[in-house]
This record gives sequence, C-alpha cells and structure tokens, in this order.
Amino acid sequence: MKNIKMTVIGLLVLMCFLSCSSDKSGKVLAEINGVKITEGDIDFLGTINPRISAQLMTPAGKKKILDNIVEQELLYQEAVKQGINDNKDVKAKADLYRRVIVAQALVDDEMKKTIKKYYDDNKNKFEKLTLAHIMVKYANPEDLKKAKKDKNKNKDTVIRSEAEALELANQIKARLDKGEKFADLAKEYSDDLTTKNKGGDLGPTSKNETRLESKGYGPLLEKAFTMKVSEISGPIKTNSGYHLVTVTEGIELMPYDQAKNMIAFKIRGTAKDDLVAKLKSGSSIKYTEDETQKPAEPPAAMSKTLTEMKQPPTIVTPNIKQVIKKEPPATAKKDTKPVTKKQDTKKK
Repeated sequence: MKNIKMTVIGLLVLMCFLSCSSDKSGKVLAEINGVKITEGDIDFLGTINPRISAQLMTPAGKKKILDNIVEQELLYQEAVKQGINDNKDVKAKADLYRRVIVAQALVDDEMKKTIKKYYDDNKNKFEKLTLAHIMVKYANPEDLKKAKKDKNKNKDTVIRSEAEALELANQIKARLDKGEKFADLAKEYSDDLTTKNKGGDLGPTSKNETRLESKGYGPLLEKAFTMKVSEISGPIKTNSGYHLVTVTEGIELMPYDQAKNMIAFKIRGTAKDDLVAKLKSGSSIKYTEDETQKPAEPPAAMSKTLTEMKQPPTIVTPNIKQVIKKEPPATAKKDTKPVTKKQDTKKK
C-alpha cells in the first residue's frame, strides 16, 4: 500500500510538472490529445521517487509507469474540461504540490553543490592505483596445533606458524629482488585464493577502499600509496598473514562523474539537514497551537492495534465463544480402567 501511495504521489507531482515544463528533451513516448510525454519526463519522475527509478530499469516496468502517466493525463484533461481545476480546494492542493517541487529543487541544487565541494576538498580520497599482492598466511598457536593433529584437514588449511610465514615471505621477496615475476610467484605461493590465479591482482584501489579495509588490508593500502610503480614492498603484517605488495599502475584521480554517486550515498541526508538548520537559524518560526507542543501520540489505528495485541485472541464458533489462554487446552480424560471380558454364566 505504501509503495502504491508513493507512486501516486510521484505521478501527481509529474502532472504538475507536465503542465508547466518547457523541457521536453528526449524521445517522445506518448502523445495524449497533443500533450507529449518524453524520455525527459520519465527520467524526472525517476529522480523524485527511487522506487519508480527501480521500476524504470525494466521495459515492463517502464511501460506500466507510462500507462499510469497516460491515464493521469487523460483524467487531468477531463478535469480541466469540467472546470474542476478552478475549484478553490483543488487549487490549494495543486499549489501545495508545486511548493513541494520547488522546495525539492532547492534541496537538489544544494546537494549538487555539496557533492562538488566534497569532491574538490577530498580529491586524495578519490585517487586510485592498481595493486597486486602475495599473501602468506599463518595460524595462531592453538589452531596450528589442531591442524597438525587433524588427519582429514582440507588441503588449503594453513599449518605454518607466524615465524614460518615471515620466513617464507622473505624468501619470496628475495626471489622477486632477483628478477622473478611477481605474478608467477603469486600463483605459486599466495594463500589468497581470490587473487592467486590472477597473479595477485587486487584491481584499482583507493586509499579508503571498503572492499579491502573490510578484510583488514588497511596497512597494505597505506604502504601502497607511498610506493612507485613496479616497486615491491617487504613483508607487511595484517590479521590475515604477511603480504608482499606491488603497484602495477600509478595513481589516477577518479573522474567527478564517477565519484558523485559515491559521494551522494555518503552524504545523503546531511546536505538537507544542514540546509534546514541554516534556514531555521535565520528565520522566525512560531507554533501558535498548544497542541503542537505536546509529544506526538501514535495514530488511533496504531493505538487500537497495540491494545488488541495485549488481549488474548478470541475464536468464535456457532455455539461457543472460547478464549485461548496461555495454558494448554484441557483434554478429555481417558478411561484407564482395565477392560475385562464378561464371564459366560451359562452352563456348558
């Protein structure tokens, strides 16, 4: 029901938009008595309602939305013919929707400015370089002891100590320093099964790459951004093991068009909150009704539901009203007396 309501509101807003918009960009998708619906109109609808945006991703969903818009336009045109648009109450509601559109336009504009400023002030966070690594795992003493005793252990189970892992990492580093290829040794020795067969390639990475930080690879990232292309680090310790890391491609700045969606996700809500707080601080706001000072109460329907939840459920049958309580229902007692055969008193 909530999704339907949001869709209807979105369509109502769009109808206001269609009646006053001069931007008819994109392909014409439908025409209703001379009024054209374009790709630009559909895209606008997606920007004001994320649920509709998701629906527009499929041809069937897009067609359904377009059909709804056509229906709304037909109804709107008929309402105008009948003079309903001149109704005082209707005008008040239409004005309210227009206010919502204009207010949202201000928020969107502020959001764009905030995103661009964040990008310009934090460009170092959007620098990327391409890494590869060789991971040499080790087990803690307790797990190491169990692994050595386990005859049915998996072939990928690590049974080396921390000291042994460090020694192996140093041996691999020595071979790399002599000119052996990083990718070849990664395929031979790396315990990172995800990147092992790709020569240890971790792909393009930023300083705050969540994908790698979640694995505890923070120390790798910190070191990598101080290295030159083709340089190979010494063993770097993480919770996963010891790593040798190399930079395969140098630092590049992520373009703004690629970064803006990431930034929007990060700061969504804060831009609007900051704007509202700023406007409130410079405005005079007075609540004239005493009711507005009272704490909000749950809607009547919700209060009724909460009250009903505290009562035991009732089952009504044609002849009996039985209240189900927490105690298990009484069951009929079984006759436990032994069954005896009647003796035949007749004389044989």
